[in-house]
Amino acid sequence: MTHEPYGGFAGLYDQLMCAVDYQAWADYVEQLLSRYGSKTSSVIDLACGTGSSTIPFAERGYITAGVDISGEMISKAQIKTSEKGLNITFHKQDLCNLSVPLKYGLAVLFQDGLNYITSEKKLRKAFNGIYDILTPGSLFIFDLTRPKLRPGSSQSTISWVDEKGFSMIWESSYSMEKNLWSIKITVFELAKGDLYKKYSEEHFEKDYDPGLVKELISDSGFKLLGLHPSFSLQEVTGSEAKLTFIAQKK
Repeated sequence: MTHEPYGGFAGLYDQLMCAVDYQAWADYVEQLLSRYGSKTSSVIDLACGTGSSTIPFAERGYITAGVDISGEMISKAQIKTSEKGLNITFHKQDLCNLSVPLKYGLAVLFQDGLNYITSEKKLRKAFNGIYDILTPGSLFIFDLTRPKLRPGSSQSTISWVDEKGFSMIWESSYSMEKNLWSIKITVFELAKGDLYKKYSEEHFEKDYDPGLVKELISDSGFKLLGLHPSFSLQEVTGSEAKLTFIAQKK
């Protein structure tokens, strides 16, 4: 059975990402806010997944919302939020068709969310939509992963992980012609007794040139304030596998 990206996979996502320090992500965002002289009381987390990257902001007192295209991921996020007694509004939406009732003082977009938008036309539309949901002067902080710089080639490579309760195999390749990284994930999850259920998902990530991204955010009305290697305040060298952009709504 094939699912939409992060559909059946949603139940295993937190287990696979358990080593990620999401509080450190929020720390980094607050470092950037301080560095670029911005203060806000509200934040919207785009491509929020199961809400692990969203929750730290609510815990720190921000008015917080999250957006993700996967209903399964949003459901997980709502359960976790309720268990923690937090008030976070989640929206199941495509980043290319954003429509939320409030405007926010900060938008963040991590976890390869930008790379999952696989056409320049749609990326332009997403930037326009993000611009519209921010108040004047607000920051938009997002990362850009460079799939071309990841291990792999045009030839398929196969990796796997074997954990308690499930096994996962992923086959990945990179198309130089399309600048597209494809990942096919197959999961065998323990269902009952010795029985396993199998499902698969296929993911695609676009490798965008940082220069093009700068052009598109400028066209959308943003001013680029800074560009750093992710989780750093250093200057870029051009060989980074992940970059963090800091843009401001004019």
